[in-house]
Amino acid sequence: MRAAPKLTISDFETCLLEGARWLELVAGRLIRLEQPTEAHGNVVRNLAHLLGGHLAQTADWYPCFEQPLVINADRLVVRTPAVSCFRSVRRFGELDQLVSTNCPSLVIEVASTNDRREGMSARVADYLDWGVAGVWVIDTQSRHIHQYHAGLASRMLREVDQLAGSPLLEGFEIEVAALFREPGWAEAVVPSEPDDTF
Repeated sequence: MRAAPKLTISDFETCLLEGARWLELVAGRLIRLEQPTEAHGNVVRNLAHLLGGHLAQTADWYPCFEQPLVINADRLVVRTPAVSCFRSVRRFGELDQLVSTNCPSLVIEVASTNDRREGMSARVADYLDWGVAGVWVIDTQSRHIHQYHAGLASRMLREVDQLAGSPLLEGFEIEVAALFREPGWAEAVVPSEPDDTF
């Protein structure tokens, strides 16, 4: 039986243009990731608020969410992490790109489903080999964060610990537990029905 032909980066882009989501490309083979869990969504929303707010105060940092990254064009590898943080004079320049060939400074993966967990160590190695300075892996089941920085020993943080952005994001520090909470807007009090009695 003949193997299916490998897809190119251009083929991958076509899939995105057709509205497909949560896709990756590995050795030219299209990978459809499971739909993110509610816990995954909470982490991403909290990151958008907490990390996004910090980056908004800097001159050249900005986050992108679910931005496909061409990790290796020759091996036809495209990964789509939850968050990619770029440093560029042209802020938000990556948002104009369907897929990015530029290397972010920080990648944040959310390990919320089995297929996002599989091969995570290889994913981290690929990012670091590509030149990403830091990789954070947030596990929604164990509620741990694994931090990897080029040239430094990895760290594992628990809910009771503080997540510090250094050496990349000086001044950024939050409780690990804050990333797993229901976002504040989701806890808004629903107004009661009006009382029609007199």
